[in-house]
Amino acid sequence: MTAALLQLQGAFQRHLLEGDAAFAAAVRAGVGLDVGGRLHIYHHAYRARLVDALRDTFEHTAGYLGAAWFDEAALEFAVSHPSQRANLNEYGADFPAWLQQRHPREPEIGELAALDWTLRRAFDGADAPPLTLAALAAVDPPAWERVGLTLVPTATRLSLRCNTLALWHAVDGDEAPPAPELLPQRTELLIWRRGHEPHFRSLGEVEQTLLDALLEGRSFAQACGLVAARSPDTDAAQSAQTAGQLLRRWVEEELLAAVVDAPPG
Repeated sequence: MTAALLQLQGAFQRHLLEGDAAFAAAVRAGVGLDVGGRLHIYHHAYRARLVDALRDTFEHTAGYLGAAWFDEAALEFAVSHPSQRANLNEYGADFPAWLQQRHPREPEIGELAALDWTLRRAFDGADAPPLTLAALAAVDPPAWERVGLTLVPTATRLSLRCNTLALWHAVDGDEAPPAPELLPQRTELLIWRRGHEPHFRSLGEVEQTLLDALLEGRSFAQACGLVAARSPDTDAAQSAQTAGQLLRRWVEEELLAAVVDAPPG
C-alpha cells in the first residue's frame, strides 16, 4: 500500500469521524453530486449507523424516552464518542454513565441504560457449561470446608436506587411506565445468561452475602459463616437450610460453573 493511499484513507477516516471539511478540497469532483454532497453521505451514514447500534442495544431506554428524544441523545453521544472497535456489539459501554451525567436529576434514565447494557453483555458473553447437581453430590462432605464455587462468566451484579425494574417491565410489556421515584433501599440485581437468554432477578441480603463471598474466593463454608455472623439472631440450622436451598436454586438456574479449591483463611 503506497504512502499516498494511506494518507488518503487516513484523511477519509478523519472526515467520517470529525467532519474534516478540508478533505473535500483534496478530492477530485466526479459526475453527479459534488464532492461535499458525496462526502456528507458517508459522514452522515457513519453516525446514523452508530445511532442504530445504540437504539438496538438500549431498546428499553429508547422505549422509555421516546424515539425522537433518544435519537437526539444518541447522535450527540455518537459525535463525541466515535466507535473505537470494529465490532459494533461492543459500542455503547459509556452511554449509561454519559446519560447519568447529562440528566443528573433523572437517575432512572442512566439506570435503565445500565440495565439494557448489562443484559446485552450477558447475551453476548462467554459460554461455560453449568454445574450440575450430580457434580455437587460428588463432593465429599468434609471437603465443603475448603471448596468454593465459581459463577458462569456472564454473571454480574447491578445496584439500582430507583424503581428502574418497574419502568423496565412496563416498557417491556408495552405499558405506560409508572412515575420514576427513588427507593428507600437499593435494589441489588443478579444478571446472567441461562441457555440462550439473559435473565435478571433481585437479591435478598443472605444471597448477596453468599455470592459476594464466593466472588471474593471464599469457600462455601466461609460464606455461610459470614451469613451467620451478620445474623446472630438467626438459628444456625435455619441459616444452613437457607444456604442449601440457595445452592440448589443456583444450580437449577444454571448460575454456577465449577467447584474449585478456595484459598485458606
